[in-house]
Amino acid sequence: MKRKKVAFAMISVVVSSLLYGAEGEYNLEGVTVSANKIEEKIQDVPQSITVLSESNLEDREIKNVEGIIQEIPNMSFSPLYYQSVNFRGINQSIFTSNNPVTIYIDGVSQSNSYAYEASLANVDHVEVLRGPQGSLYGKDSIGGIINIITKLPKNEWGGTIGAEYGTDNYMYTTMSVGGAVVDDVLFVNVNGDYASDEGYITNLYDGEKGIDETSKHNIGVNMTWKPTDRFSAQLSLSDYYSRAGAMDIVGVPAGENINSYSRSDTKFQDWDVDNKITTKSNSQALNLKYAFDAMDLTSTTTHKKVEANGTFDLDTTYNGLSAFVDRESDTYTQELKLSSPNKEGFRWVAGLYYEKEDIDYPGYGRQYSYGTYGSVNINDASTQKAETYAAFGQVIVPFASHFEWTLGGRVQRIEKEIDSNYTLTSIDLYPGMDFATHHYDAKDSWTAFLPKTALLYKINDNLSAYASISTGYLPGGFNNYATSGGKETNMFEPQKSINYEVGVKGDTLDGTLFLGANIFYMDITDIHVYTQVGTIMTASNADKAHSQGIELEALYRPIPSIEMNGAVGLIQTEYDDYKVYSSGILVPTEGNKIERTPSYTAKIGIGYTHPSGVYGRVDVRAQGETYYNPENTIKADAYIVGDVKAGYRMKSGLDVYAYVQNVTNEDYIINATAQTLMPNYDTLVMFGEGRRVGVGFKYTF
Repeated sequence: MKRKKVAFAMISVVVSSLLYGAEGEYNLEGVTVSANKIEEKIQDVPQSITVLSESNLEDREIKNVEGIIQEIPNMSFSPLYYQSVNFRGINQSIFTSNNPVTIYIDGVSQSNSYAYEASLANVDHVEVLRGPQGSLYGKDSIGGIINIITKLPKNEWGGTIGAEYGTDNYMYTTMSVGGAVVDDVLFVNVNGDYASDEGYITNLYDGEKGIDETSKHNIGVNMTWKPTDRFSAQLSLSDYYSRAGAMDIVGVPAGENINSYSRSDTKFQDWDVDNKITTKSNSQALNLKYAFDAMDLTSTTTHKKVEANGTFDLDTTYNGLSAFVDRESDTYTQELKLSSPNKEGFRWVAGLYYEKEDIDYPGYGRQYSYGTYGSVNINDASTQKAETYAAFGQVIVPFASHFEWTLGGRVQRIEKEIDSNYTLTSIDLYPGMDFATHHYDAKDSWTAFLPKTALLYKINDNLSAYASISTGYLPGGFNNYATSGGKETNMFEPQKSINYEVGVKGDTLDGTLFLGANIFYMDITDIHVYTQVGTIMTASNADKAHSQGIELEALYRPIPSIEMNGAVGLIQTEYDDYKVYSSGILVPTEGNKIERTPSYTAKIGIGYTHPSGVYGRVDVRAQGETYYNPENTIKADAYIVGDVKAGYRMKSGLDVYAYVQNVTNEDYIINATAQTLMPNYDTLVMFGEGRRVGVGFKYTF
């Protein structure tokens, strides 16, 4: 522990030192973002934003959304068979399956924890908007937005192709090819990536090796039509597939320290049922834009379908019984937006939004031994529907030479309904007989106004300071695993947040240094929480909590051949009013830390490129101690992970490289869950990736 504290202190000192440096020629002048749904200079947006360019993603071996999250201060993830994100103390909502940070790519949103992924094969840059974005983006953006911006089409045909090979027979391929079918009028891009590995876990039950093998692919097609200078249409199609086997999980008996276990304890597992989940997703988006003299009109129409099907062995006996999930969602959205065409001066945006979502759970439950009743099957089959109606607007008003005032808001109404059918059915003694059933149906609606205001002060042309107040919103809903009761006992209210933030960002030191620093305080109310006792889960709201912290980011190039980057997030969280059932007893948690929130996150990297094309890079990331339950009885220690990469970029466009991820093969916990289903274990613990050694190439043409 002492070694980790010293290392973190060193990282903090280095990041702080990046705020002062030497002369150089590099600056970020001209970088624009679309955080406010209009194009603006990054220095003119009064909120904390992280921007990752295509070269940043490539140099740092970032290939997926998980890699993006690791770059962001105070953002973390806890994967299982889905991706659970935490940002500034706000967690995934279990019964809505929505994460507090929404991904956008070509207008298609994704906050659901299943298929929480996006292709980075044709990316120009990534914008991560930190803090609640409810005023413009609405529901589910209570923590922030990951906005993935794809490349603009060009007349010249070109692209990239690449591949990697590494530990555990890891294979990765990527490609992107595009150009004009008709110069200046019709463009097309085809892109995708594929990744797989054979795993390392052996099943003691039958001797099968590699039961944790994984494979996934992303495929995208973008078609752009520009018949006139004023009108453009873009059609974007995507297909995602993922298959994951057993996870790096170990069961920890009651009373033992979870930090005394390691990844090697997961190498041999004992399951008589396959642990696997298959996730499929496909989406379509049509973006239409017409530029009038005084404004731009944009229409975005999207459709996304997500399917998840999995089985999991959750006991320690050979009985052929398993848990299971079978889920399908179908989502349509339509947005109409009017906006000012200028990037500076008086700017505005206004629009209307509609969303329709259908969720079907034909299978959601588990099988287990039920005493004299033999083996039984618990299933809560449900159908859920939701519709969202919203109107939003925002104005940015310059005044007094160096100031800009932002005022925005969103009015939205969300309507939800559920039809739930719970059954407890005999498997062997009385096949097909229902020992218990429960049905309930319910509907409700929530209307909310989500305001935002901010003040920006332009210190000079490249440096700005700001203060902002923004609101976030995570919709309410219904318990889709109810064994009793009706609407009143199975409904939970929307989660809300108000974020107060002060910060500074921009270029300094003659353009050699881009920095961002901010402090925030967030009030959180009606937090979505759930309690599980045996096979029974209940949903509720924790009344109040808060988080407060500091975030620092810096990108420094003292000379063109050297780049240094750093990001540090420090946070304190606390439940102000919440009691939780633990072992059948109502336990107060006031004063406890919000679960799944690391006490700090840190990332620092340095890269060097010689004029000959030889380059090298070192990245180190750290995460502070993390509690994994509201009682604060499950705690994972802090950890530090280091990566290195070296290669040679040729003038022909070929890049060959080698890398080592997790150089020291650090054992670190990324998820821990209390459980009562396995009699021998009190907690299930999951570990992060071990050391991976790999080689690769990328050819740009």
